[in-house]
Amino acid sequence: MGEGRSSGAGPTRRRLLLALLALLLGVAAWWGPSLREAAALATIRGAIADHDWTRAETLLREGAPARGRVAGQREFLLGRVFRRQRRFAEAERCFDAAQALGWSEEEITRQRMLARAQSGDVGAVEERIGGMLAGGADDAFAEDCYEALAEGFIGSFRMDDARECLEFWSRWQPGNPLPSFWMGVIEERFERPVFALEQFTRALAMNPRDHEARIRVARLELDTARLDDAQRHFRGCLAERPDDPRAVLGLADCLLRAGDQATARDLYHDVLTTDLTAEQAAAALTELGQLALEAGEVGRGAMLLEQAVRVDPRGTRARLTLAGALLRLGDEEGAKRERDTAQRLAERQRRLATITHEALGKPNDPGFRAEAGAILLEAGFEQEGLKWLETALRIDPGHGPSHRVLADHYAALGDAPRATHHRELAGDAPLPGPASPVATDGARPSAGGGEAAP
Repeated sequence: MGEGRSSGAGPTRRRLLLALLALLLGVAAWWGPSLREAAALATIRGAIADHDWTRAETLLREGAPARGRVAGQREFLLGRVFRRQRRFAEAERCFDAAQALGWSEEEITRQRMLARAQSGDVGAVEERIGGMLAGGADDAFAEDCYEALAEGFIGSFRMDDARECLEFWSRWQPGNPLPSFWMGVIEERFERPVFALEQFTRALAMNPRDHEARIRVARLELDTARLDDAQRHFRGCLAERPDDPRAVLGLADCLLRAGDQATARDLYHDVLTTDLTAEQAAAALTELGQLALEAGEVGRGAMLLEQAVRVDPRGTRARLTLAGALLRLGDEEGAKRERDTAQRLAERQRRLATITHEALGKPNDPGFRAEAGAILLEAGFEQEGLKWLETALRIDPGHGPSHRVLADHYAALGDAPRATHHRELAGDAPLPGPASPVATDGARPSAGGGEAAP
């Protein structure tokens, strides 16, 4: 009898197990994609929390194509990642796509408001952002708000407001590295490298995965002659992101100062094969030119330095070094031309630095911004110059000198409607300040003046 009961129970148990397995497979088929997407979004939000924008962007673009609301959420998060990096045009395209896919219009509107604050128009939206914070925003959005306000205040030279914002944020979230990071940015604006290094180091200690904080720590350590520390941090950056040209150039500079010319030379050559700004490419070419001169290869050194000048005509060091090389080659006229141009460039850069410091003390004076914009436009930095002029006109929409600069700029570009518009608004206003053009062989650099922009 025992055998009969056993033989009947076996098939029954098997049927139950098969039924349970079928049920589990059905649940997995129904819930599996949702669970996978939830796990993926958790990873993405973790990358955003670590401010690892490259990883967050990669994760958001990976995986099977999403549909419906899931696709809308991914577009929204990608727009948020772009906004945090100041890639506003790309962010706007993502927000448009997210809205078309049915993502929350309220959330998209809030992100657009933060982008407006970040881009310098903070005065137009700070009360609304403050109202949202007072109304009980969630922690993630509150962090976005404080950062956008701080960045907007810094860009508008409202440093006291920026400090107040960051100090309040730091008291609310004492373990958040971002207030220290942005305090470091303020110290950099005031050209206080030791204090800036202290703030960035504090931010990095709170979040050792923050690549941007590590890069800034390394560069400031190099600038303050802490070569061993700088080299260690640049190597750490390269371990995380081998293709970051700032880390390659920084490590090469460290090794050059430490006397390892051969390795530094190899790194300068390597970095020239990557995607560089004009300023970065010129820096590498200038160092290679200097090394060639020191090795007695005067012709090769002059050739490299001429390339550096063509890539970035505003580089005073490249021009002065080239002047020395040309003199050694017997080209006295060329040497004098490069020295004279370098001197005028240096004077203009000193004036721009003076304007920036004056603007820190008078954030509501459009004159400083207009003059800075004029200097940058004359140097060929169109985007940065237009940003300065835009902020001047936000302070005073009728500021004649700003309109005069813009009228001349658009006339030179052949944009008659814009030139006429600004000329009518300028009236007979003079050009701002003592800005004067500097000959740069007609080249217009395409890169890097972002640090000068508001």
